[in-house]
Amino acid sequence: MKINDTKLYLFFSITTLVIALIIGSITYYSKLVVEPRVEKLIAAEGNVSENYRIAYSILRNPQMFADYENFDRESIWIKNVIIPYMDDKAFHSRSYTPDEKVYLEALMKRRKQGSDLGRNTVVFFTILTLLGLGFYLYERKKVNAQG
Repeated sequence: MKINDTKLYLFFSITTLVIALIIGSITYYSKLVVEPRVEKLIAAEGNVSENYRIAYSILRNPQMFADYENFDRESIWIKNVIIPYMDDKAFHSRSYTPDEKVYLEALMKRRKQGSDLGRNTVVFFTILTLLGLGFYLYERKKVNAQG
């Protein structure tokens, strides 16, 4: 009995490629568009309160792998200290001061770590795609040789 797994390998390769493309698009949108914009807002000298308000509103909704709900030491500080403090400030429309730059930088650091994890995940799924394609080509060659 001849077993032909070419479809299995092909679908596996297509699936992992699609996952890599989805994660890559989210990750690189963050790395190339969102993060530079937020860094400019945080580094701006004039109109600090408005720039920090915009930067916080962007950073408040984290990137896919930079979620603040994870239970590591850094996320507990962010979730229990920074987010409630900055949310309260935003809710009551109080102005931001240069002292709050450290909070925005902590959120930005978390977002960059999430982007790095996203990039590494894309590499992982790309390797899986290449392995799947390799198995697909090998299986096709083997099936064609068997006749």
